[in-house]
Amino acid sequence: MARTRARTRRKIAAPRPPQGHARKPAQRAGAVSIGGWDPAALGGVASSIATADFYPTLMRTVAATLGADLAMVMRYSRHSAPDYVVQDDLEPEHIELYRGGLYRVDPVYRLCRSGEPRGVYTLADVTTPEERSGDYFNVFLALTGMADDLVVLFPGPAGTSIGLAYERKTVFRRREVTRLRQIYPLLEGLQTAHERLMLAKLASLERSPDKPIRIVDHRGQGIFESKSWQRALIDNPGALAKLNALDGEAPVSLELAPGLVLHAEPLDAGFALAPNGRLLLLETANDGLPPLDYGQATVRFLEDRLTPRERDIVGLMLLGFPTLKVAERLGLSLNTIKNHKKRLYHKLDITTERELFLNFVSYLFGQR
Repeated sequence: MARTRARTRRKIAAPRPPQGHARKPAQRAGAVSIGGWDPAALGGVASSIATADFYPTLMRTVAATLGADLAMVMRYSRHSAPDYVVQDDLEPEHIELYRGGLYRVDPVYRLCRSGEPRGVYTLADVTTPEERSGDYFNVFLALTGMADDLVVLFPGPAGTSIGLAYERKTVFRRREVTRLRQIYPLLEGLQTAHERLMLAKLASLERSPDKPIRIVDHRGQGIFESKSWQRALIDNPGALAKLNALDGEAPVSLELAPGLVLHAEPLDAGFALAPNGRLLLLETANDGLPPLDYGQATVRFLEDRLTPRERDIVGLMLLGFPTLKVAERLGLSLNTIKNHKKRLYHKLDITTERELFLNFVSYLFGQR
């Protein structure tokens, strides 16, 4: 398991409330536990769904119930080395030791490389007796002062797994593991809801429900892509070469093909699907139409079909003046204005001011 160690060997604190939420007591008087689990703590996990607090809150809730001495959230992949998602109180040199190659003998990493495991796993579940008597366990456990490991695995997209890893100075008892396995379906449901809503939030960055989106991890490995992303690349084969050459971590906007713009945004370390990865968005470029002066547009509207006086009347009508005010502005009688309106309506084959306005809107869209 991800054997990096804390600076101090203390019990994991109770879950920190999400930002904007008041801290809740560990157990309210008279509250009924759910198989030994605090309903208030589970409610805190649920309320943190689709926020950056979800995995830290979930990790600490389980850690507090288990009485773990060390906890972390890991992302395992069948295609790349593991990543740390949450790493409270871990020594940087221990993280580098694990990332530098120790992960290759991590039994959980091996398990995740061979399939898409889900559930609660102890050391006995993922190792043989010979392995447990080997140097990896004896030397490293003696070095760190830990006696047992346990991991809760959730399946993710594109061959990934999210693991809540816990270590303790005393062995996890069978009834503790059983209790955790009994609550696992609820924890998995919360995790699934969180990931779905996180993806939905990404998709909602644009109005289109099927927006061209791709998520890659920090190594460039694809984690998720929408169907419209695939279609966009099929329709623009020349864009793929530029996409593959994309490098760097800063936000960027790049024209991949005529009329096709790529926006790349970094994801933070707390985005469990792809910690420190990138969100790629494809947008069809649209220069739009140049601005028009409304007053000038009303003057030019129908200039080849109406007399100057009729255009004066239409211009004032499009500016919102009623018939009486049009007459006053032009110094004409009300009947004269009405007669002009009848003639221009006949020329335009319309009967109402609404139709006149719709014709004007069509004219605006046709101007360049």
